[in-house]
Amino acid sequence: MWIIKTEHKRDADGGTAALELETDDKRFDVNIRWDGCAEIHVYSITEENREINDTFHTCDLKGFIDVLQSLNSVCKDYFGEGSYWEDSHNVEFV
Repeated sequence: MWIIKTEHKRDADGGTAALELETDDKRFDVNIRWDGCAEIHVYSITEENREINDTFHTCDLKGFIDVLQSLNSVCKDYFGEGSYWEDSHNVEFV
């Protein structure tokens, strides 16, 4: 799902300092650093072009993911069967 476009190395020890990634469908790209900071770009894709719709910046990516998963649970509870939030719409990430 994710393609590494660029890997940025630290001068001091040669470790990875940051990654630039993009999804194979080009709907998302991310600049992510070793310290957990990330800038996530969300695109709309049309036949003519690719336009950026939203940008999220966080220095607590794990916390951001936890909040989104919690929001998903609340939406499942309130909207449930027959809605977008129904369990049949779960996406499995590798």
